[in-house]
Amino acid sequence: MTKSILLVLFFSIISCSQKSKEQTVHLPEKIVVKKQTPKPEVKPESIGKVLDETFTDSTQVGAKGKFKLTVEQFKTDQSDSAYVEINLFEKRNNKWIIQQKLEYFKDEINNCDAQLNDFNNDGFNDLTFQSSVAARGANEIRKLLIFNPSKKKFILMKNSDNYPNLQYNELLNCVDAWLVYGGSSTVFLKIEKDSLRKFAGVSLDNDNREIYIIDKKGKRKTIKKEIVKDLEVYTRYKNYNPLTE
Repeated sequence: MTKSILLVLFFSIISCSQKSKEQTVHLPEKIVVKKQTPKPEVKPESIGKVLDETFTDSTQVGAKGKFKLTVEQFKTDQSDSAYVEINLFEKRNNKWIIQQKLEYFKDEINNCDAQLNDFNNDGFNDLTFQSSVAARGANEIRKLLIFNPSKKKFILMKNSDNYPNLQYNELLNCVDAWLVYGGSSTVFLKIEKDSLRKFAGVSLDNDNREIYIIDKKGKRKTIKKEIVKDLEVYTRYKNYNPLTE
């Protein structure tokens, strides 16, 4: 009898031990949380734009036949502003590959009227376009971009907007500008890196004429100042010394 009781107790202990093992849950050492990538926000619709003017050339920019230029003026439907988009392409394997893209805000009144002319006498045409409206109609404001053949791109002359009626001066191999106000001034400029540096000028106001020079530090020195009877104040000069119209 005693043996029977002991056997029953032995099998009961074994059974309970097995059940305990079956109910044991082994948790991982680290809980791995799967990251969910958030959905991108819906982008607002792009501002509407209207192509207002376009200019294309592939014969006068850079090395002939190897570059193509497009200049496009757009007006937006949400403001009175406009902007110019400039794209320079280079031909590679008979395909036009984008080389440079530039964008500039401008007034919405004037057309950009893109023009190609050589402003530094290097044999490569440079780009100008009307960028702003001047207080006086005789002052045509243009941005000047010089073509750099080694970099194969245009470089903006940052202060070119400050000098109206820009043109290449063949006599002095420089750039000159003509500012019209109650009188007028002819300003002579050198291209230095990405800016135009004024080095001389002739100012006309009533019967007063002043010829001056400016050094690299910006110091101005008057060469000659005189009163000229019946002076034609709206005169543009080709040289300041000797004075030449």
